Amino acid sequence: GAYDKQREMSIEFEVDGPYKAMILPASTEEGRLLKKRYAVFELNGDLAELKGFEVKRRGELQLLKVFQTQIFYEGAFLEGSTLEECYASVAKVADRWIDVIDTQG
Repeated sequence: GAYDKQREMSIEFEVDGPYKAMILPASTEEGRLLKKRYAVFELNGDLAELKGFEVKRRGELQLLKVFQTQIFYEGAFLEGSTLEECYASVAKVADRWIDVIDTQG
């Protein structure tokens, strides 16, 4: 007989309540597993939970920690009413840090 080939990527979550947003980074490489990394925002915009990001770890590059603080704790991910507007908000923060790196090394 013939077989149908199916490819599925799924994640199961147990959600504790209604949230405004949940951010899950994806791997840019097929087959590469990501460790637990996610951010969850309350309905009022407060960060409810942040797991696996450098901002939470000791000994990480300070520039990266400040960047992640700006996008998670200062709400860049919650700006805009569409996915494109959200991405544009985060990109604006990233562009500012790229400028810092380019001008100050």
